[in-house]
Amino acid sequence: MNSCPFCASTLQVADIGGKDRLACTGSTCEFVHWDNPKPVTATLIPMDGGIVLVKRKFPPFIGDWCLPGGFMENSEEPEESAAREVFEETGLEVQIDKLLSAHSPGRGINVLILFYLAKPANGLMVPGDDAEDVGAFKYSELPRNICFDLHRKMVAQFFKQEVLF
Repeated sequence: MNSCPFCASTLQVADIGGKDRLACTGSTCEFVHWDNPKPVTATLIPMDGGIVLVKRKFPPFIGDWCLPGGFMENSEEPEESAAREVFEETGLEVQIDKLLSAHSPGRGINVLILFYLAKPANGLMVPGDDAEDVGAFKYSELPRNICFDLHRKMVAQFFKQEVLF
C-alpha cells in the first residue's frame, strides 16, 4: 500500500502509538494503515474415536491435511464462522462446545487463529468445494502430511488429552 485510499496522498512510515505504521501525508487526512491480523477459525471435531481432518484442494499445501477452518466473514460471530467452515469443508453440522485457544502463527503470517472444539450434530461427512477429501482419523491412522504447525500442535494435544474437553 503506497497511497491513501481516501485522498490518494503518499503514505509514509510514522511513529504512531509507539510503533512504525504507514500513515497519510495529506494535511487534512488522518488515515493510518492498521495492519491488524485477520481472524481465522479452526475446529477440532472428535468423531469415531478420532479427529476430523480435511485434505486441501487449493494453495497453500495442496494435498496436505488440516483441521477444518478458514477466514471469518464480515460481521460474522467467531462460533458462526467455525460452524460454517466445518459445514462448507466437511458437510457436517456441528455444535460448538468451546473456544480452546487463540494463537498467532508469526513468521509474517498476519492472522489470529481461534481453535474451537465441536461435536457433530447432523450431516454426512463429504468433502466440500475447497476440500479434496475428508475423514476422521484415529491416532494410529493420522496422515503424515498435516500442514500448519499450529494444526499439528492442536491435533497432538487432542490425542495426548492435553486439551481440556
